[in-house]
Formats: sequence, C-alpha cells, structure tokens
Amino acid sequence: MKWWPLYGIKKKLTEQTEYLTHHTVEKLEGNFSRSLHIYTIDVGNSNVLNFDIHALKSSQYNTHKFGIFFAATPRHADLLIVLGCPTRKMIEPLLETVNQLPKPYGIFWIKGCSAGMSLYDLKVKNIVSVLDGCPEPAEILAVILKLVKRTGS
Repeated sequence: MKWWPLYGIKKKLTEQTEYLTHHTVEKLEGNFSRSLHIYTIDVGNSNVLNFDIHALKSSQYNTHKFGIFFAATPRHADLLIVLGCPTRKMIEPLLETVNQLPKPYGIFWIKGCSAGMSLYDLKVKNIVSVLDGCPEPAEILAVILKLVKRTGS
C-alpha cells in the first residue's frame, strides 16, 4: 500500500501539463504573449465560483508559470472575470469596474447557477467568452489559456 501524499508528489497528480477545452472563445485584443493580469468581480453568484477562483490562485494550478497573475485593482487588469449574473444593486459597481479597465481589455463571464440580469442587457462590450454553470478550476484555466492562445484545442 502506498502512502498517497508521497505518491501524489512523486507523480505530480495535481498539476497538468496542458489544459484543454472545447469551449469557443474570441481573440483577446492586445499582445498578452508574456503576461495577463486578471481582476475578478462577484456580481451575484452562489459563492461556488469564488472558491473556484480562489483554487486557481493556489500552487496546485501554478498560474504564474503561464504568466497569469491576479490584480488587486481593475486599473491594473487586462481581463475582467465576472462571476454570476448581476443583481440590481451590483449593476452600478460592475459598470464602474468596466470603466476603470485600461484598453485593450476583455471580459470573461462565468454565469454560474444564479439567476439575474444578462451582461448583454447592460450593453457591456468586449465579452470574449461566456461559461454557463459552475465549471471546475481547470476548465476556467483552460479557457483563459485559450484566450491568450497558449493552448491547443
């Protein structure tokens, strides 16, 4: 019988060499071949997506090796990840966050399992990808890598 933590460290079961997705994305405008800075905003989800984004920041997914960093402010971000469907009280903070993003920028919308308004109803531009449901962190990372053309499929 093998002791599983040592087996997992030896085999690197937690870190994949390539993240693939069949989800369609639009090209992210700008040159992000070396680094991409991401800002996330929760506009009304069931908190499951917050845990998935927090998992992406862990060493298990090692986003820094891909040049992906999480920014503390939208003014330093290239990509905005919107978590959930906006509630009425979050429309104004969302639009203000979008206004603070430097150009060029993209918006990656993860709808989640909550019900609310659509970003299309708010006439938000530069939406480069939309995911329905609550995807796994590996799926989110695969879409981000596909946005900056660093993965196949």
